[in-house]
Amino acid sequence: MTTSIPKVLILSSTVASSRVGASAASFCLQRLGIETVVLPTTLMGRHPGWGAPGGGATDSAMLRDVWAGVAAQDIKFDAVLTGYMGAIGHIDLGVEIIEHVRANNPDALIAVDPVMGDHGQLYIPEDRAAAIIEQLIPKADFMTPNLWELEFITSRAADLPDRLITSVLDGEKIGAVWQDTTVRHQVSHAKFETVPHGGGDSLAALFLGRRLLGETPASALAKSVASVFELMRAADALDAGELPLVRMQAFINDAIALELRS
Repeated sequence: MTTSIPKVLILSSTVASSRVGASAASFCLQRLGIETVVLPTTLMGRHPGWGAPGGGATDSAMLRDVWAGVAAQDIKFDAVLTGYMGAIGHIDLGVEIIEHVRANNPDALIAVDPVMGDHGQLYIPEDRAAAIIEQLIPKADFMTPNLWELEFITSRAADLPDRLITSVLDGEKIGAVWQDTTVRHQVSHAKFETVPHGGGDSLAALFLGRRLLGETPASALAKSVASVFELMRAADALDAGELPLVRMQAFINDAIALELRS
């Protein structure tokens, strides 16, 4: 008996030598047994945190043409995950993609990672952040902001979808919170002196993947945060600066779920 494999369309950044953005999200989903199709909003050589990245945002017209080829394949996607948007044209395209996917599969999950800023400031232009809030977030079943992004979004939008909030301080610890209209769940773990790149991208993908595989939000939260914690601990021990996703990929499936507080 053949079991259908979930398929996710990822609209996010591609960075050649760094396990961040779509590279991190796609690998995590594939490790869970989920197929992915990636539309790259950037083509860069390395994460900007390492210095001049090389490359830049993908031309919106070309990205739309790539999507036209994907759409012609008539793939029934089970979810869409959006991440870093390199141009307002990418946001417009993201809305069209979500509407197309939902027309073909009304049950598709839509996850928006509103990558726009942290530590008290935006790192994309204000008009692009506004477009994410006004156009993409209303289409989402859930979003995955960090705590600063959530505060920024909340100050500008009245109605928010369910949310997985990352980088939530908990005394001497840090963790993540799942919140919808009826429940709030939190998991926390020890903080690290340095935070490797790719943690938020990986967590968003792992949570989405586990939801697609039928897990409850509480279970998906506890297991996904546990996986990222173990990957971050490995990165810290290796002084890697990025999550060692391939080297420590067993943690994607096998990390022991963290304690959940509701």
